[in-house]
Amino acid sequence: MLLQPGILTMAWGSVVRQIAAGLDVELDSVEEWYERLPAPEKFDVDSGPIEEGTAAALHFEVRGMRGGRAVIVLEHVTRLRDDLAPDWPQPAGHGCYRVVVSGEPNYTVDLQLLGSDGDHNTAGLKATAMRLVNAVPAVVEARPGLLTSLDLPLVTGRGLVR
Repeated sequence: MLLQPGILTMAWGSVVRQIAAGLDVELDSVEEWYERLPAPEKFDVDSGPIEEGTAAALHFEVRGMRGGRAVIVLEHVTRLRDDLAPDWPQPAGHGCYRVVVSGEPNYTVDLQLLGSDGDHNTAGLKATAMRLVNAVPAVVEARPGLLTSLDLPLVTGRGLVR
């Protein structure tokens, strides 16, 4: 279902649009792109066996387009084994999030989340929940209407940054 036309944009397009809005970039469109890699042989993962020829790795992008080129790209790579698709982007560590800003100067920031239980997924869920919980006072105090994360103050360990 994930790779049906429009599903990637439905799930992640708002992130691309929100980044564009925050950077004051007007997009012409949002496009989807993906590639899958089949399992080279049968192997097992924690959830069960992966048969040869079935999907073993997925690389997708949701691209914010302007003037015929991608100006904001949300990219995701999933591998069922670390040795699959070695030419695809590689994380700095397990469960890594990477932000790349191309310009002058160029920036690459690798963020590796790890929960106290040792799971990167748990850490990602907690990080998402913290942003939502910390937004409650600002949402309660806001005037009626729709808000985006761009309308909310940044919450740090020392309080609000305005």
